[in-house]
Amino acid sequence: METLGGFPFEALEYDQRGEPTSTALDALQAHVQSTGTTDLLMIAHGFRNNAGEARDLYRRFLQNFSAHITREELAPALASRSYATAGVFWPSKAFSEGPSRSEGEAQHLEDREAAALDDARAELLVLRNDIVTAGQRDTVDRALALLDALEASTDTQDEFVALLLSLVGTSADADPTEGFEEVTAQRGADLFAKLAAPIILPTVRRDGDGGVMMLDSGGASGSGSSDGAPLFIGGALKSIAGRVGQVLNLTTWYMMKNRSGSVGTNGVAAAVRALKARHPALRVHLIGHSLGGRCMAACAKALCADPRVQPDSLSLLQAAFSHDGLSQDNGHGDRGFFREVIEHGIVRGPFISTFSYQDTIVGKAYAISSRLAGDNVKAVGDKDDQYGGIGRNGTQRTSESTTQVVGSVGMRYSYPPRVVNNLDGSGGRIKDHGDVTNPEVTYAVACAVAET
Repeated sequence: METLGGFPFEALEYDQRGEPTSTALDALQAHVQSTGTTDLLMIAHGFRNNAGEARDLYRRFLQNFSAHITREELAPALASRSYATAGVFWPSKAFSEGPSRSEGEAQHLEDREAAALDDARAELLVLRNDIVTAGQRDTVDRALALLDALEASTDTQDEFVALLLSLVGTSADADPTEGFEEVTAQRGADLFAKLAAPIILPTVRRDGDGGVMMLDSGGASGSGSSDGAPLFIGGALKSIAGRVGQVLNLTTWYMMKNRSGSVGTNGVAAAVRALKARHPALRVHLIGHSLGGRCMAACAKALCADPRVQPDSLSLLQAAFSHDGLSQDNGHGDRGFFREVIEHGIVRGPFISTFSYQDTIVGKAYAISSRLAGDNVKAVGDKDDQYGGIGRNGTQRTSESTTQVVGSVGMRYSYPPRVVNNLDGSGGRIKDHGDVTNPEVTYAVACAVAET
């Protein structure tokens, strides 16, 4: 095995269905057997990472995690253990950020309007060539052929959106808390109309209640800044072509959510079962960032099936799934998609989940979903909205949960068992969606591992 971040490391690679694409699990099994490994950290990346970026994420996380093992307060529990690590690699696609504020100000709106159709065509070609399966390329080609007629015909808009959303597919095991059924039940022209006004996503809690604001269709557009300025999503371009990117983002978002879930359910869960079958005393720690959090939650859910297998800890770091995903009832009669993880008590030790109001990536994804899926045009995916993300808001409507702040290194954490321990990193501990490898976050994870 190679060494990454100071630990023995094995890359577990999966295709979009969760099928392994290498024999790396065999090598990992042999390493655990030959070295007497006591603890295995399994880490999954999110939808914004290619293989190189994912490996760098793992390296930075493990380097900082390693520094905590010998700290005075953790060494009695951690220093004598023998560790191995496994990085999950799955075919993900970045969520497009769009132009920054400075780019938007530097370029005249009329120039951006003129370029909107070309931008939409380029994004569709990326979807066709890099994301969908060979059998879906004809669907993208049909959507491409409709681009030039979008402005003139609402029927064409309906057909265009229907083609894109058909790429997501349907499942009997669909997640009702994510809003996809509500989106697909609407006309494409109506979805485009909902995107005419900008969505304004706050990046600082000022009133303590997650309140949001919205401008009318005459507002400006740009992106938020690190000083707490709100993030403006869409609204500047008045053409339909200028809104195609948001619909494409939504399509890709739902596709990646399904894909990460398949990897967790079919791939990672099978690996955990195989490892635990050969090494029953091995402590397995599941760690997932972004849609990697959904991957690991799906893995934990799959492990609830007979014969059930218990991971020893579960750490969700700015996870990208519904804030109602673990609830008994989302307020609309639907159980959270991952409710079994709580009800079965499948996680033997600590279950932690970080969130931050500064996570504008999860915020943006759910702001668009909330605008399109719901009836409230002012909803932008905050904690009180029907559609919001756990990585921005923490768990909602989940009685089996506690919340404490992400503290400094050396802070004494208390992680009650059989509940979700929310860790609030708002206000600077978790500055953005990717800020999960810092010393404070890795220390919180190390404390969870120490309790096993």
